[in-house]
Amino acid sequence: MLRALIVDDDPVSKRFLAEILSPYAICDLADNGREGLDAFGRSLADHKPYDLIFLDIMMPGMDGHQALEGMRHLEHNQGVGIADAAKVIMVSASDDSRNVYRAFFQGQALSFLQKPFSCDTVLNELRKFDIIDDHAPQRSNA
Repeated sequence: MLRALIVDDDPVSKRFLAEILSPYAICDLADNGREGLDAFGRSLADHKPYDLIFLDIMMPGMDGHQALEGMRHLEHNQGVGIADAAKVIMVSASDDSRNVYRAFFQGQALSFLQKPFSCDTVLNELRKFDIIDDHAPQRSNA
């Protein structure tokens, strides 16, 4: 089973993602970038790194870009190679092209999803990158 970290200051978005991922991943939740970075650091120190991270871009204090920069720095310091780095999907209510560009090119994010998104959108994105496969449990949209 995957290990996932969901970092979002919106409790509804955070719970929605956790519900979508629950058949595929053990999910940890963080309320902001600082909590997310701390959880990420602990996971590396415990040799139980996250496979997948959903990271909101716009959060008070430490935003998603800053948190991802810190996460990538921690991975680098631990000798984690690009192939073994956490798969990060940035999420945001904004589709500002500068945020999307920064997420991909500075943070090496795998993907970007604009809020609001559906269960199918999330699962299709994970399938597209072979993070989950069709042999994993299927969910209904009920």
